[in-house]
Amino acid sequence: MQNNRLTALELLQSRDLDEARVLVSGIFCDHRLSLVDRRGQLNYQHRYLRTPAMSFSIMSYGANVHVAPQELDGFFLVQLPLRGEDRIESGDQARLSQPGSGTIHCPGQSFSMNWSSNCSKLVVRIEREAMERHASNLLGRPLRQALQFDTDLDTRSGGGQAWETTIRQLLRSLQQNPELVAHPLMRAQFEQLIMSGLLVWQGNSLSESLGKPEPEVLPRHLKVAEDYMRAHLDSAITNEQLAELTGISLRTLYNSFRKFRGVSPMRYLRDLRMEKVRQELLDTSRLRNVTSVATRWGFFELGRFAAEYRKRYGESPSDTLKRVP
Repeated sequence: MQNNRLTALELLQSRDLDEARVLVSGIFCDHRLSLVDRRGQLNYQHRYLRTPAMSFSIMSYGANVHVAPQELDGFFLVQLPLRGEDRIESGDQARLSQPGSGTIHCPGQSFSMNWSSNCSKLVVRIEREAMERHASNLLGRPLRQALQFDTDLDTRSGGGQAWETTIRQLLRSLQQNPELVAHPLMRAQFEQLIMSGLLVWQGNSLSESLGKPEPEVLPRHLKVAEDYMRAHLDSAITNEQLAELTGISLRTLYNSFRKFRGVSPMRYLRDLRMEKVRQELLDTSRLRNVTSVATRWGFFELGRFAAEYRKRYGESPSDTLKRVP
């Protein structure tokens, strides 16, 4: 970010270690803060903006410091280094976070950090309840397990880069127009954009479910037409009759069947009738004859009927009749 001075954000600053720890704890969580080099001089600078669902911080310590937060409980923590580096340790794993390689820590995780003296970060705190509620709304169902993100966030390309760019653009807009988050509706859209981006672009435990195409709702007129077909399979049915019954145009009727069923209305009707033929040929409780069964369900071109039947079921109608005692 070319200009880190965002006037819409409140400013916190201190040169006292204990005071800086208290100020940072008030925004994130309780933690231990210590100078790696006792001869170093702390110069804590922190601009931040808080909304109901999240907070945004641009912060630095101006010295080599060790930060050991308590286990995260009620929020997700996204850290995007702007300059310098931070060595992050979690259990027996260690990673070096620099510009282009951020991190995400989830509720229930514990870790410690070692900021270089020139390290500056853009940090986003997202409340767990808000994030999981938003994820549930995107899925259209309650979450079955706690939401987890991949820790490493690559912001050099792809979705990670797109998400960081979105954050920076939003913060620049807030610098010029702080009222963008003053209205509850605008603030909610602002928050949802950020949460949606992270859920879509960063690997997480819901990525597979969120990546599935959303099922389209079957139009009512299509269901009415299908129900009528099934109830009147032994009657003459036309496209015009179905369009009048459902109150739509012939074009809409045709397009709906093509979109949701992959066939025309009459092809769909023919398939339903073919299923009836199959059922009767397999029904040993009644007298069966291929010709009579086929014509009863509207198949009068017997050669064409037999070819379609074979293609659909892998055997001829007479073979079906013969193999059933």
